[in-house]
Amino acid sequence: MTRIFLRHCIKWIVELLMSRKNITVSVLLASLLLFRFFVRNPEIIHVEQSVAMMDLVIKEPPLTRKGKITWWESNETIIKKKYGSPKGDENGVYFINLLDGGNGLQKLAEDSSNWFSFTQRKFYCFDEIKSEERCFENHIIMTIFHDESNKVHYLINDEEILN
Repeated sequence: MTRIFLRHCIKWIVELLMSRKNITVSVLLASLLLFRFFVRNPEIIHVEQSVAMMDLVIKEPPLTRKGKITWWESNETIIKKKYGSPKGDENGVYFINLLDGGNGLQKLAEDSSNWFSFTQRKFYCFDEIKSEERCFENHIIMTIFHDESNKVHYLINDEEILN
């Protein structure tokens, strides 16, 4: 029964896609989605600093590894001027975490997981914000590490890239 249903669904989708009007509409929608995918406007929505550590929460961060590194390299001097740059330790070492702030500030729930879920949502909270809504879902998109030999390392999805 399921196979017959799937065959009919596939046949219907193929017929729908094969008509010229639908092909044109499909191509236009696909190009709009790709345009939206590649043209993002990252915006810093929160910054927190301590010695040798800086956290930047970004709305609409770049999606690709190359896009993240390019965004950081083109905005590094602006960020350092505006936020006083990350203050390195006595050896000049510092870390910068870029966090995805896509869902915005949230109130930390007592239990951030469901009993039937195998995943637990982790939150990154800022003590500097005095509101109850002071947490972001902890999704680090990139960590930038500046070492004592003045080299920059990027850590993206557990892969280190030396620049």
